[in-house]
Amino acid sequence: MTSVVVYKRQSYVDIIPEDDYYTQVAMNAEEEQPFGFFDLPPPVIMKVVSHLSLRDTRALALTCRDGWYMSRDQVMWRNKLWIRAKVINLALVGPNYEPPLHADMLICDPLLVNNKLLYEILDPDSSINENHEDLDIGNLLSKMATPTSSLGLSDLVESFLSMFSSGTTQNSPSDPFSKGEGAPTFLLFGTPETRVSKKLALSFIASKDSTFDTVGLVKGKPGGVGGGVTVKYAHHLMNLLTVRRARPRLLVDGPQGTTFHPDVAEVVARVDGLICYMDATCQCISSNNMEMSNRSICSHTIDVLELEAMMRTIPPDLAPPILVLLAHMDDPVPNTEESSSDDDAPVHIKTQHPERHRPSMLHKILGKLDLPWAICEVEVKSLVGVHRGLNWLLKRTLKLKNG
Repeated sequence: MTSVVVYKRQSYVDIIPEDDYYTQVAMNAEEEQPFGFFDLPPPVIMKVVSHLSLRDTRALALTCRDGWYMSRDQVMWRNKLWIRAKVINLALVGPNYEPPLHADMLICDPLLVNNKLLYEILDPDSSINENHEDLDIGNLLSKMATPTSSLGLSDLVESFLSMFSSGTTQNSPSDPFSKGEGAPTFLLFGTPETRVSKKLALSFIASKDSTFDTVGLVKGKPGGVGGGVTVKYAHHLMNLLTVRRARPRLLVDGPQGTTFHPDVAEVVARVDGLICYMDATCQCISSNNMEMSNRSICSHTIDVLELEAMMRTIPPDLAPPILVLLAHMDDPVPNTEESSSDDDAPVHIKTQHPERHRPSMLHKILGKLDLPWAICEVEVKSLVGVHRGLNWLLKRTLKLKNG
């Protein structure tokens, strides 16, 4: 005997077979639950979320439980670091790992093994001021302190010059030497300077745009060793002790090889970190007169004398973070190609960006260090990329300073 389900609808009674009733209920349930984003396969969801910005990812985490769990997935953040910033955290890979050549930034920091935290610190989605103005050396003084009755313009110039002498400066609210008290201090030095790398260094200490703002001075020893400037970057202050290769005794030869001069080594021992800038422009192909077809087998050479000297100079009991900035200009190089042998035929002009050294080429040098380090590319005119390295260096240093 067939069992039935009886229910009353309006003024008549329907008798429906039991199997048909539950089939209709199941069909109605499916119609009430439309296909959603998190019904996609997990690899597809991770791929899509990896392309989202930091702001959109945080918004996704507030939508539902699945979005919250996806926003905590470390593999997704590792993919996001690579897709949106071309960044690799080498602290999460083995010692024999070879980073890809087209990586824009390499980080080896055992304290930052959380990819989500690393992405938030680097903040690759933040924008740099596109209206980057030209450098103004005179701005180095104009941005110090506003001259007052107690500190005139002549006194301000004398304070600047006293950085290179043994004289003392009176501390006052407008004293340029008191601006950077308590701020993290970094040694700023460069490999053999070129027009590109020198312009990047001047952007730190004499730029008049909103990225860097020189607000004070740091007094050094007689001769200027250990002196520098206090710079405001974002909401942070930092002291930059500038060491230029123009000084004749930056490097000396000793029993352990080439090292920094003892005066410079003394400065290294009291800083919170080191910033090394170098020209990333590649001259290997043109200097060797190699054909374009042999570019893949070209042996790139980078002058890393200062980097190697730094490795020998740092005391064993210190572990300052090291930031290497590869400076390059993004100016395209015209390349003229004729479309035919006819003299009257139009000439096609193509533009290509000049070859440059990449962060992966310094991996073998810095990989020998038992120190936290990072290498990133910086476009000199727009300063694109510099905020990633400085955000890592500053926040890591401030975190250690604050315990």
